[in-house]
Amino acid sequence: MMRDNETEGHWYAIRTKNKKEEVAKFNYQRQGYTVYLPLLRKTVHHARSTTEKLVAFFPGYLFLNLAPAEQNWTAIASTRGSLGALCFGDSYIEIPGWVISDLKAREDKGLSILAKDLIKENLTPGSVVTVNIPGLESVEAVVYSIRGSENVDVLLNILSRQVKTTVSLDRIKID
Repeated sequence: MMRDNETEGHWYAIRTKNKKEEVAKFNYQRQGYTVYLPLLRKTVHHARSTTEKLVAFFPGYLFLNLAPAEQNWTAIASTRGSLGALCFGDSYIEIPGWVISDLKAREDKGLSILAKDLIKENLTPGSVVTVNIPGLESVEAVVYSIRGSENVDVLLNILSRQVKTTVSLDRIKID
């Protein structure tokens, strides 16, 4: 069942159980399927330490490359860690190959996608973003300027006023 060439099949998005992407990936690979699970390298700040963590780029999803003869949807849905293929009605949704190629091209040495590089590509002064602040709900902000490689100056909308502050890139979510 294992194929060397991904061009023989089509890519499909597979839903996984909560935080079970790696389990589903392992079990699909064990069955001989070609699997792609894009990972995101995320910087995590906790107390006084900063660590990097690999998380799923699309939480709850991974991609399978299936030839027409491999499309056994019952076996795919019953794989441990999986909930089944993404579909609308009776049609399974095919993911264009260029989407997978683009994701793979953004990876750092074939391991993960760098969050700050992805975020910085879409940040420009005047962009509306959401800032995650510990202890508060997410706050809407407008990008004022990019400061270095790790921080962004934003105008936070707090109590109907704009307050200028500097925040880390990993706290920014582009709307």
